[in-house]
Amino acid sequence: MRKIAKRDLWKKSRAVLCAGMSAVLLLTGCGGLSFSPSEQKETTQVNADNQSKQESAYSKKFQELTEEIFREELKDNTLNLHYTLAYPEDYGIDDYEITLGDYSMESYEEAYSELKDLKEELEVINPSQLEGEERLTYKILKDYVETELSAEDFTLYGEVLSPTLGVQAQLPILLAEYTFRNERDVKDYLGLLGKMEETYAQIIEREHLKSENGLFMSDRTADDVILQCQQFIENPEENYLISTFNERLERVEGLSEAQKESYRTKNLELIQTDVIHAYQVLIDGLEELKGTGVNEAGLFYYPEGIRYYEYLVRTETGSADTVRRLQRSTIYFMSNVLTEMAATMEEYPNLLEEYEEYSMFDGTPEEMLAQLSEEILEDYPNPPDTIYTVKYVDDSLKEHLSPAFYLTPPIDDALENVIYINPLYMDGSLYTTLSHEGFPGHLYQTTYTNEAGLSLVRNLLGYSGYTEGWATYVEYDTYRRVAENDQPLAKISMLESQFSLALCAFIDMGVNYEGWTKKDVQEYLEEIGLGGADTADSVFYTVVQEPANYLSYFIGYLEFLKLRDQAQETLGDRFSIKEFHDFILTVGPAPFDLIEEEMENWMK
Repeated sequence: MRKIAKRDLWKKSRAVLCAGMSAVLLLTGCGGLSFSPSEQKETTQVNADNQSKQESAYSKKFQELTEEIFREELKDNTLNLHYTLAYPEDYGIDDYEITLGDYSMESYEEAYSELKDLKEELEVINPSQLEGEERLTYKILKDYVETELSAEDFTLYGEVLSPTLGVQAQLPILLAEYTFRNERDVKDYLGLLGKMEETYAQIIEREHLKSENGLFMSDRTADDVILQCQQFIENPEENYLISTFNERLERVEGLSEAQKESYRTKNLELIQTDVIHAYQVLIDGLEELKGTGVNEAGLFYYPEGIRYYEYLVRTETGSADTVRRLQRSTIYFMSNVLTEMAATMEEYPNLLEEYEEYSMFDGTPEEMLAQLSEEILEDYPNPPDTIYTVKYVDDSLKEHLSPAFYLTPPIDDALENVIYINPLYMDGSLYTTLSHEGFPGHLYQTTYTNEAGLSLVRNLLGYSGYTEGWATYVEYDTYRRVAENDQPLAKISMLESQFSLALCAFIDMGVNYEGWTKKDVQEYLEEIGLGGADTADSVFYTVVQEPANYLSYFIGYLEFLKLRDQAQETLGDRFSIKEFHDFILTVGPAPFDLIEEEMENWMK
């Protein structure tokens, strides 16, 4: 069995909760489908008459390899399996062990060993003999493998527990939305609950290793995670995993009332024992380790922190630029935004008086999404037919989760979609937030790309720079459309949001790459007139706890702007924004340098 990747922070499979939330990626493959150097040599020597036939056979063999990788990966994590495939039996997956993944150091070591084996196998494949989609898949897969191997020395640097992206924050949402299509789904779900204590104990073992190596989290972060765990389990009789289970169970066909009652009883028992105990394992483990963290600041202050951050930036953004170059791009962007903001305020001097009360669209979230799905048609291809539901984050989690997020559907049942809204953020910017999560953001991008028929293995390779960059790109495009309808407040709102995001990304790089302290952050913010100690404290600890997270949004956004500008400059009058968006969505998530290569061919 060949493992391709094992990332912390539960990144990044089709079970992604877009807006910074996702399920674990532990990608594995199998032997028996290898390409030998002799086969590659024979392929390159075929005559012209047989070239097309040979390319087809070569692509078919590569497809078999990637599909086997896809199947074996999903077997290693039941949560990933369920969120990726509604009907795994249709993909040859019938027998699998119930598991939430493996966090032991042995599994990491095995993953890197087999990752090297796969790299060698990929290196003897001649991509020129692969057909279109398979050729792109090869490039993406090879880039992914090489990037992951570059992090072999940083196994303990990633953090599984963090206030927003951590397992303890994401797992309850993923469990609450675990669809019951049949009785097996119910049994699998209950099996996962029974695995939680074992999995969390494994995570605490990992935290002990981090502590022994001087890499344990700060007490501030530990306290935040502990508080989150305590809030989740403080009312076990009212835990929302009880009510959501019962609601889903009622919709399962073919179950007798006696069977349903048995399952309800079993779920209640598991919640009050295994689930509560699992979160208590985290609480007790972190309490024991508090005080062993040697660094309250950014990654810069760890022995290999700068190198790890460079890896993290590459994986989070998909950009091939160095951190130094990204810093310069961010400063340039911020300067331009401030200039435009000043010009707008000069043109409309009374804007600030109305700004605090401004709301772009007065209506329900459902009405907003309906409006957005209509107004995008001028610049974006027609969206696929979809069904979507708006839900609200439970009170026990709302203080720790994003303003909103989108839960992607399985690739073989992509009709129904869910967008979560955090009640704490129901403000005047909800319209653009829903454009980020819905149309033409995550929901639209996911369903459109799903219809493009990408290679199965690509559904397991997470590129948050693409997904979050796209959602940020279209969010600001929504601001622009509203502003063009004689709403200067929308323009100033957009500029303020753009500057804030760029600023957070710049501080992220300052803290984690340059070694800025909290005092440095405060002085910088005061220098540009944007707050004092409280603001500095909030931003500083956010980028310490979730390094490079802001960059996936902001740098991804800049990369899309760069691609669009390049296409406009090259094509001139032939440029069509709708065709450009179709190209981007059809290519799908990938590193931006590979997308740029594909765009060169598209423009020709």
